Amino acid sequence: MSHRFSLFLCLSSIVCCVLMLPEARADNWPGWRGPARDGTSAEKALPVRWSATENVRWKVPQHGAGVSAPVVWGDRVFLTSSDGRQNDRLHLLCYRVADGRLLWHARFFGSSLPEGQFPPGGMAVPTPTTDGKCVFALFGTGDLVCVDADGGPVWVRSLAQEYGPFRNRWGMAASPLLVGDTLVVQVDHWGGSYLLGVDAATGANRWKTARDAGVNWTSPFAVKVKGRTQVVAVGSHAIKGYDIENGSELWTVGGMHMQCISSPVVRGDRLIAISGEDFKVVALRLDGSTGDLTKSNIVWRARSGGANVPSPVCLGKHFYFVEDNGWGNCLDANSGKRVWRERMGSKHQASLLAGDGKVYFTGEGVITVVKAGAEFEVLAKNDLSEEIVASPAIASGRLFIRGTKHLFCIGAK
Repeated sequence: MSHRFSLFLCLSSIVCCVLMLPEARADNWPGWRGPARDGTSAEKALPVRWSATENVRWKVPQHGAGVSAPVVWGDRVFLTSSDGRQNDRLHLLCYRVADGRLLWHARFFGSSLPEGQFPPGGMAVPTPTTDGKCVFALFGTGDLVCVDADGGPVWVRSLAQEYGPFRNRWGMAASPLLVGDTLVVQVDHWGGSYLLGVDAATGANRWKTARDAGVNWTSPFAVKVKGRTQVVAVGSHAIKGYDIENGSELWTVGGMHMQCISSPVVRGDRLIAISGEDFKVVALRLDGSTGDLTKSNIVWRARSGGANVPSPVCLGKHFYFVEDNGWGNCLDANSGKRVWRERMGSKHQASLLAGDGKVYFTGEGVITVVKAGAEFEVLAKNDLSEEIVASPAIASGRLFIRGTKHLFCIGAK
């Protein structure tokens, strides 16, 4: 793997005083779908009500296109975006949690142009991830970058130059996954699909595994089974588990849709994923078995209506998901039995959040806060007067919401 800076990297620091990032804390939101990669938070006293003027601690203008989610570590919020005529100018920005002040801004030039992109997201659809020391980001141009806490370059790779441009009609959406000191990248497209395990410190390959998959937009997920860490990748008719140490395939479960978007969640020894023929919800048992587990390990199936884009959450004994057209659903996580199905309103693309006994359903204009549990109860409907496509984040008792024009920090003042 070449460590040359193939992106012709240029950086501009806008830092007056840079503080060392703290050690990992429970209130960090370090990557796609948070600390457990499942959209849930252990924090208490989370916001319930807000508007464009009420309980907005700060908001800052968006820089370019992007639907990647905010990532929060300590006193910092990280966000990616892209701009330029072909969205080939790439950006990684760092804001201060307290007041939204821009601390630094790293700029890159894309090394390749993919076949297709998602217009609202440009080349900044995958959510970055951080361990508090470095920030890792994947862009739709095929560029995988690592910067330090001050925004300085550590290493940069062009996966498009190494393995071919991303061939995906809606662009790359899979967010990188950091498991210990291994960065996992899922590339499913019309070219040769693969799962990549990268040394986080150097950017060098630890392993590369070919995938029998076409176009997908799901993100990899880590789970520990019988003391052994596995990477779960959903897409193209199957859910597959891989060994984090060497990338070898451990098991497969068939029945998924040809093209998958939603990320799975885990509750105990159950992994629950959405999609499949007729848009099914599938729950499977993770027990350390290997091979084809389609007949032996599927626990239940349920209809999911038109749930295609947003990822679900599981809180307590209930599994929640939302259909693209705004119908919210609650299932019993043990049996798959439907508990309720209620209208949330507008079209939904963002993934669900849950914590503090609340479930947050993020529509394109309104976020509906629902009390978790078997009895359906709306606690609030909150309108920021701005379209929302990106998935929000929870950290330090606040919500961080990326609208199409602003990044908002929501919390009692």
